Amino acid sequence: ILYYYFMGRPDHTFDPKDAALQLDYSIESSWASLPVKEDAADLIPTGEAGVDQLNSEVDVFFVHPTGYLKGHHWTDPLEKDSATKENIKWMMANQASAFNGCCSIYAPYYRQATYFSFFDAEANNGCNALDLAYSDLSNAFEVFMERYNSDKPFLIAGHSQGALHGQRLINEYVSQSDAKKNFIAAYLIGYILPTKYFDQLYPDLSISNSSNDQKTIISWCTGIEGFRRNRAKSLFWTPDGWTLEPMEQALVCQNPLSWNSNQDWIIDPKNISIRLKSDKLSLADYYATKNTYSKLTIEAIPDLTFEARVSKNFMVETRGPLIQKIERFANDGDLHNFDMSLFWGAIRDNVKLRAKAYVS
Repeated sequence: ILYYYFMGRPDHTFDPKDAALQLDYSIESSWASLPVKEDAADLIPTGEAGVDQLNSEVDVFFVHPTGYLKGHHWTDPLEKDSATKENIKWMMANQASAFNGCCSIYAPYYRQATYFSFFDAEANNGCNALDLAYSDLSNAFEVFMERYNSDKPFLIAGHSQGALHGQRLINEYVSQSDAKKNFIAAYLIGYILPTKYFDQLYPDLSISNSSNDQKTIISWCTGIEGFRRNRAKSLFWTPDGWTLEPMEQALVCQNPLSWNSNQDWIIDPKNISIRLKSDKLSLADYYATKNTYSKLTIEAIPDLTFEARVSKNFMVETRGPLIQKIERFANDGDLHNFDMSLFWGAIRDNVKLRAKAYVS
């Protein structure tokens, strides 16, 4: 109820005719990140180095999470001066940037489904909005493969809504297709992937269980030690249509500090957790409506460590000084917004390792 009051919700049923015009992905402005553009996905903390994205050996197709948080449309109206545009910018900075150590980054804008779509489980409006969002991404992926990729090895990555769409992209465009030969792995983070559907979705791919296995799917959701989602359900796409799935069931889940599903507590002193810095906006202002055009930077968080393990309820649970520092930003222990920034360095190193293993 508080969400509806503060954030708003669509006041009409979904109609594709009400959506913004479809983006043309042959135009640079339809992409949040491209190797030929200077953008927030290029950011790195002090001490790190980014690859020359015009000459890299590996590509990543990155799908950003939900940035359209406040509004009365079912899908993002794609307004340049909106807070949504700025939200996407900071998602490029603290998520997609993890891949710039060895990858050329391709991240499309798209008519993303509003955050409320995930609360509309009793009607089809949310599913229809997600279908429209996916139609944009399928078009973008086709342009990526035909115009940009040039038969290079590639990864697919996404967070939250982006991971949900990434699951479907891999089913429809990678698994059991010619594209599989150059597919390294997918990092589909922050959205449930029930293991009971894995073989149906990806009969020729595997659930990752090591740091350098190939043609595999990697996924996790993060919480503070003891966090549970035993009453929560989430929309999930299958080739047979949309379903509502419990969030506590057997899920694809790896610990990004060990890259397997063992339930031991792990600490990785080489991991870099990052925080986003801005000269204008408040990154906790979920009620903003306008783009402040702020300058963003990212920096490593020094001197605060944490450890993580795969819990019995198929999540990555965390504890330690850094987690104590950020727990006030967690919703009852849910660290969804930190799924990638906590493990930024571990992701970055692992992408390099998998890419090197594939290329060699």
